[in-house]
Amino acid sequence: MDWQNTREVGSRLGIRFTLGLIRIVGYRATRAFVALLALYYTFRVPEARRCLAEFHRYALGRSSHWLTYRSFFAFAESILDRAFAVMGRGRSFNLKVQSPAGLLDGTEPPRGHLVIGAHLGVMEMARAFAETERVNFSMMMHDAPSSRLYDELKRLDPGIERNVIQVASDADSVAPLLEVRARLDRGEYVGILGDRTFANGPRVKVPFMGVEREFPAGPFLLAAALKAPILLMFLVKTDVSKYSLLIERFAEPEDLPNRRDRSAGVEALALRYSVRLEEYARRYPTQWYNFYDFWGPKKD
Repeated sequence: MDWQNTREVGSRLGIRFTLGLIRIVGYRATRAFVALLALYYTFRVPEARRCLAEFHRYALGRSSHWLTYRSFFAFAESILDRAFAVMGRGRSFNLKVQSPAGLLDGTEPPRGHLVIGAHLGVMEMARAFAETERVNFSMMMHDAPSSRLYDELKRLDPGIERNVIQVASDADSVAPLLEVRARLDRGEYVGILGDRTFANGPRVKVPFMGVEREFPAGPFLLAAALKAPILLMFLVKTDVSKYSLLIERFAEPEDLPNRRDRSAGVEALALRYSVRLEEYARRYPTQWYNFYDFWGPKKD
């Protein structure tokens, strides 16, 4: 199953009701309601339940209804947190930062970085914390079927798109790249998710949890073309009001492949990404938000 063709669950009315509930009863009471909602969806979407169970067997060697429910709840909670942040309440969450020395403490000269993450934790929440860390953070986002949730978040804060670089498959492909270059030149951080492939995008196949899996080559080709340093980043929730921002240095411009060895260089970067993603996915298995057949159809 292609993730781009996976149907979004939840009605627009239901999303508005949940987001409106925050204003009336507050965060913790709405979180309790979301816990019940997650239980409902755990049983309503059997295909997503099956895919999560498969991931848990790869990651942990076991699966259970409890693990599946915790994953659905963590995802639903992440939506609630994003909405809370969009409402201007991002400072209600405590953020613990684990990053290389010099990166965010002002001891290094500012420079732009391409930040690669995954659908593990909530990378988009980094926008809520960017102001706290005194950095400018934007997200590259590929177009997909209309998202009712994203539409509702834009309704809460029309300015949310200021930090989004939209990449449309049927539009000029150069314009977003120029925008990324401009933001990197200004010393900003530009995030991109590196775990989902696209129908017409370049791919590279590397092992992931013992199984060959295709990853998008685009993030690594982009970094090579722009000669941008790469960071690896995951933003995971560790308690009701606590997040951990986990950042690693991934590659410097001199480590990126040139034209002569681009194919082999991209494969090496993708393999390194796969290894690091696997470690974090095993560490935070209930914050894995790929609810589709991640490894592709099984072959007999």
